[in-house]
Amino acid sequence: MKMRHCVAVFLAVSLAFAAAAPAEVRVGEWKEVSGRDGIVGYTRMTSLTSIEEVKAVGVVEAPVAVIEAVIRDVDAQPQYMFRCTEAAKVNLAGLTATDDMKYVYNRTSMPWPVDDRYGVAKSELMVDSKTGTFYVRAREVTAEFPQAPSGAVRMPLTRLIIIVTPLGESKSQVHYQVLADPAGNLPTFVVNLFSKSLGVETIAGLREMVKKEKYRNAKALLTTTPWTGIDYTRYLDQ
Repeated sequence: MKMRHCVAVFLAVSLAFAAAAPAEVRVGEWKEVSGRDGIVGYTRMTSLTSIEEVKAVGVVEAPVAVIEAVIRDVDAQPQYMFRCTEAAKVNLAGLTATDDMKYVYNRTSMPWPVDDRYGVAKSELMVDSKTGTFYVRAREVTAEFPQAPSGAVRMPLTRLIIIVTPLGESKSQVHYQVLADPAGNLPTFVVNLFSKSLGVETIAGLREMVKKEKYRNAKALLTTTPWTGIDYTRYLDQ
């Protein structure tokens, strides 16, 4: 009886640990799906959602500091982000922002008759002081958002990583990677088709933004928070 009791306890504890452990994120291989003027777009499947993860890589003719200046200007996102119609830094109850960490609202226009989508995310800025590479990492938050726009659906999953790597004094490589679930009863194939150009068009938009006078004079990075050393591009769930 004692042996049976020990076995039962062992199995119960093992099952409890298994239930508590987070499910391993599985991802597929990247597939090239789009391109524009040297910017290449990719998609891959992930176990987090049926919506494809999107990535784009391209060169922008500007130093890292200029691109950082654009990215820090959250209100300017509708000028270059794919189908973004509104964006702003927001204050959320119980959450504190810093110079390198903000809470951001972003609204995406959807084709009629689908309702627009919006996300509220924690956006962290980091820098690798050895290489001068600049990182942006954003992840959805579940905090209440009293300023929620009417007629729009909040996305339950919004993950983003941007990596800006210097290529000399006046060029940078931009890696833009995003995973978002628009929620609602939308056909998966329609959303995937819609999002294939997301990264490519955003980097193309950045190429135009860095030409603006208000950004092009930026000489040094403002971000001081050290990069964690984690390769977030492998799994955006990290």
